[in-house]
This record gives sequence, structure tokens and C-alpha cells, in this order.
Amino acid sequence: MFVDTLIIGNGFAGRAVASELDGDVLIVERGEKFNIFERRQAFDQRLKREGVDRHFAKIRDAYASALPFNKPEKIGKDCWSEYILVDGGCSNHWGGLSFRLSENVFADRAGVFAWPFSMAEMKPFYDKAEGLLRICADPQDPDGRNARAAIKGVSKWRKELEPYFPAAYIGAQSHNLTGDNSNGQGSCMGAGDCELCPMDAKTRSLHLRTDTRVLNGVMVDSLRFENGKAVEALCTTESGPLSIGFNRLVVAAHGVESMKLLLRSNLPESTPAHLMGHHYQDHAIAQVTCILPGSTLPYHELSTAAQIVIPELSGELEGVEYTTLGLMTPVGDWALSNAIDLEKINQWELEGAIRGVGSTLALFILLEIPPEWDVAIGYKDGKISLDSSAYHRKKGVYDRVVEEIYTKIAAAGAIPLKSGETRHYNNWFGTHHLVGTLGMGNGPRTVVDPEFKLRGADNVYVVGSAVFPRCGSRNPTVTVVALSLMLADKLNGKV
Repeated sequence: MFVDTLIIGNGFAGRAVASELDGDVLIVERGEKFNIFERRQAFDQRLKREGVDRHFAKIRDAYASALPFNKPEKIGKDCWSEYILVDGGCSNHWGGLSFRLSENVFADRAGVFAWPFSMAEMKPFYDKAEGLLRICADPQDPDGRNARAAIKGVSKWRKELEPYFPAAYIGAQSHNLTGDNSNGQGSCMGAGDCELCPMDAKTRSLHLRTDTRVLNGVMVDSLRFENGKAVEALCTTESGPLSIGFNRLVVAAHGVESMKLLLRSNLPESTPAHLMGHHYQDHAIAQVTCILPGSTLPYHELSTAAQIVIPELSGELEGVEYTTLGLMTPVGDWALSNAIDLEKINQWELEGAIRGVGSTLALFILLEIPPEWDVAIGYKDGKISLDSSAYHRKKGVYDRVVEEIYTKIAAAGAIPLKSGETRHYNNWFGTHHLVGTLGMGNGPRTVVDPEFKLRGADNVYVVGSAVFPRCGSRNPTVTVVALSLMLADKLNGKV
């Protein structure tokens, strides 16, 4: 088999490139096709059978592949990130929160981990990506999003939050609020459980339209290079080996499998294989709670599942960017038990005590793992390993971030509820964001150049979260799609 352009991966990166790319294009995807409604039903049956609360169950288990060669790696004992190997890959378990990376991340134009593009250069591709993802947004989102629909109910939240956090807004979501089902996507009913949406209303990669052929159940084991040029993909299928020749190749799998594929190949000598897997970023997290006296939070009163972005409680400290999200569902029992005013109860002021519980806001803090820390994923003799020693040496900065957030909460007139905190970062990190293992740019630690080309190779391009030189504290999906559209334009000669 021979094609002009071969794309490896049918997730957001691969499909976004294919949706715009000219010429003869083929996508190979190691995962099998699946029916999301059957997966949802199986997940619900498992919960009933095992008696597990759905919010504590691993919804990603519903995406397990039946193919014998699709066994996800365990990244490391202190990294909780997982990934999916069915059609669409990691794109499936994204919940739909649709961030752009921050202006701050793109502001560094000369550092070792500087992006090769400015925010101004990214903006038209962000706009186009948000159209493809069919995002819905708060009309007051400061990033000026290209939303297909406005989230309804934001005024209720704004009224309650404004006395404390006037800049807060509802985070954009890739949940279909338009009622347009022309691409097979369902309509959001605000039911939650967005990873495995019962309405299939969350935008998945398979909702991105492309006329490109897709071969499922095809795992690329390695690439064969001749004189600096990749000429053949050596593949495994259920039916046996498969060889695919091509003129150019786009590697669009995620940050672990893209790295493994390249390291299994006879790479050109000038390709910096020794840098692959370094500067793995992902995110660490903490959860805290606060009380907003006098407010009555309108839980479950939006037209979609979402989170509040709170700029007043976000920022950067000692090179670590952090973003604080308010959760728009009632807080957990432990935090609530500490939010109850026992003095009011003892005085039989029960209504006042109950109202106080309704002013309790749970906060979720996304913490950057800076590329400078050089958390590294290694791959040798068919096994991966994780070197997170630098993370554990430097994670003390997260304590200072949490304390800074508490200070900001108090300065705003709210009440920090320290009994409701969980500093997850002390024990583990990982939010399933497989970022930075094949960083791009002009710096000395890059594997991919500013044209998305693998260094040392004439015709291999890499896209996806693996190429981020720095992610900051925001999730990568919208940026993955934007970069993929940029790559397609470059390959089409439009940039």
C-alpha cells in the first residue's frame, strides 16, 4: 500500500489535520471503532453490579480496547494519568473544558522553552478550532471565544460571585447547545458525566468531519528511514503485518505513544532521540473550599455542565502557573460538615445554618509542572519508566501557591475553609494531559522544529500535545486542534 500522506492517529490532532489537508491522505488508527451508547450502557451495568458510586468509578475503563496489541502503559506509580486506545484515543476522555493557553505562556519569546508562535499568530487558528469543536461560552469570556452558542444561566452565577470575584466567568465547553445534529452529535441536556456523555453531546474527535479514509485496528510498530527520509510504516493488525509506504508522514498520536513509535524506529543520526520523553508536563492538582457569605450558589442551574474560571485566584508563582476553577456542583460531605455553623444550630437558627451551606464553593486548582523541572518518561527494551525525582524535590512550591490562594480568598472578603482541602500533589500528579515529550521550537532542547518537522528527518511531521514546549496550567485540547489546523495550512503551502 502507498499513499501520499499518512497520518498516525484518529484523535483530534489527526482528524483536524486531515480535515484541511489537500491530496491523497490516509489515517491509520490502532483503536477499533466502538458504539458510545453501548459503552455507556456497559458502564452503568458495571456500576450496578459492583455497587460503586459513579463519581468514584474509573469511567475510562469503559473505553478499554478489545485488540490484543492495545494495552495502555502504566506511566508511573506517582503519575495517575491514563490513556485510551480505542478509535479517537485520548480525545474520548476529555470532559469538554475548552481553554486556550494563557497569554503568559506565549509571552516568552526567547527562553529555552519558548513557543515558536505568538498569541497573535495562534488566534486565527484558535478561532477556527473553536468553530470545529462547537464550543459554547460565557459572553463575558475575556478570550473573546468563537462560540457556537452562549451558555445560559451565567447571570445567576455572576450575581452571586461578583461581590467577591468580579472577573469570574464560566469556562467554555465543547458541549453541543445549538440543537444542530447534522454531524451526528447529540444535544447537551446538562446531565454531567461528560467523559462518557449519555447524549453524545460532548464534541469528540469523531464529530470532526473529514472525507479521509481511516483504517482502524492498525498499529504502527515502527518507521523505516532511508537517508534521512521515512519511507515505510511497519504495522501490526489482527490479520497480520501490514506495510504502508508514503511521501510524507504526520505523527498525531499522543505524548507517550508518539514517543515510543519514534524510539522504536531507525531514526536518522541527527534526530535528537536522547531528548525524547524529557520535559513531560501534565498537571498537578489541589482542592480547597471557601465560603462566600451572603451568597446563594445556583447549583445545577446552567444549560450545560461547566466550571467557573476565577482570574482573581489564578496567576503565577515562582515560575509555576496556576488556574483556579470553581466547581458548579455541591461540595462534598466532608467539606459541608465543616461549613455548617454549629453555633447557629445550637441557637435553633436552622434556616440561617442551611443558607450558609449554600454559600460554600469548592475550588479545583490546576498546577503547572514546568518544563524546567524535566520530569522525564524513558523507553527502553519495550518498557517505559518515569523519572519524577525533580517533581518531588520541587513540589513544595505548590504549598506556597495554595497559601497564596488562601490569602487572595480572604482579601476578597470570602472565608477559606481549610478543613475542606486536599493537596493531591503531595502524593501524585496527572490529569491525563500527556504534554511536552517531543517539544517544538527553536531552543536547544527541542525535538520538533517550528515547522512541525521532526529534526533530522525530511518528511516527518509531529503534532499534538507532545509538541508543546510549555502548557502552563490549562488543558491542551483546543490548542491541539489549533496547531493541527496550522500544520495543515503549512503543508498546503498557505502559511
